[in-house]
Amino acid sequence: MRDMGDYTKGAKEIANRSYEIVSQKITGDSPEDRIIKRAVIATGDFGIKDLIVFKNNPIDAGKDAIRRRHKAYCDVEMIKAGINRYKVECVLSDGSDYREDDNNTRTASGFYKNKDRLDDSIIIIGNAPSAAIAVFNMVKEGVIKPALIIATPVGFVNAAESKEYIRSLDVPSITTVGTRGGSTIAVAIFNGLIDQAKE
Repeated sequence: MRDMGDYTKGAKEIANRSYEIVSQKITGDSPEDRIIKRAVIATGDFGIKDLIVFKNNPIDAGKDAIRRRHKAYCDVEMIKAGINRYKVECVLSDGSDYREDDNNTRTASGFYKNKDRLDDSIIIIGNAPSAAIAVFNMVKEGVIKPALIIATPVGFVNAAESKEYIRSLDVPSITTVGTRGGSTIAVAIFNGLIDQAKE
């Protein structure tokens, strides 16, 4: 059995080798390219590179918000668990008082409940289209203005549409196109921003 030192070294070598392999096909090194590479590595899928959309200068907006220690609000526990917590407090949007007659999902209710805290925040949605639609509605109505929205909800019901709504806003955003996405991609995007904010 290898000791922890060897294991750590091996993990770093694997990460570096993965980056080299991906960089052979994605040759650019812009801030956007670096985010895309991270998402490709996280999913093992080169097709992801054609699905990520950057709107309204989200890289600079995200790095600035991270450096200023703005809170991040997310839709599922997996995102909260996956985030590298450098100067970032990630809050699970709490829908614990959700009732089935609310005409919303639990995650959407959680974002509505936290509306007074979402100005200048980073919003990360990797799973629930209903949460992205709730955020869209609040921005459109002038209730909130986040610093950055990362929205990559996955699925066949409202996922593609919810991300189109986010892209239509005059707010910095990083989204995926169509039905594909997920929390893994959302975490990879945000951790990539954290890495760049550290530099």
